[in-house]
Amino acid sequence: MRIESTNMKAARRRLLVSALMMLVLIASNAASVLAAQSKAKTKRRVIPVTITKGQNYTISGVKAGTSPSSKVVKNPNALVMQNAPGRIELVGADSGTWKINATLATGEKVTYQVTVKAITPPQGTLQPTTAPTAIP
Repeated sequence: MRIESTNMKAARRRLLVSALMMLVLIASNAASVLAAQSKAKTKRRVIPVTITKGQNYTISGVKAGTSPSSKVVKNPNALVMQNAPGRIELVGADSGTWKINATLATGEKVTYQVTVKAITPPQGTLQPTTAPTAIP
């Protein structure tokens, strides 16, 4: 009888430890799922900006000490961007579209979708053409 009760106690301990480990795994998995969902909920606000070729635009209220990131959507020569403390200066150079991610002084993360419009179509390519005929 004594051997059977010792085996029963050991079996109960193993079962209790297994159940405890299972609970720890479930709790850690739930915490990671909740963290992933909270990150997914914070979506950047998109601010559309349209400027014409040659026009400048100032994005003010940018958090000091941060640098914006930019992504060229169409035409890398469309925009000239200069960072300054607390603001971003933009000048339209040619037609195209850029996305600029910035953090405002309030801590809000926003995306500026900048579209540059040009009255004339984009300038031609830099491919060499044929030389003019010689004058006799």
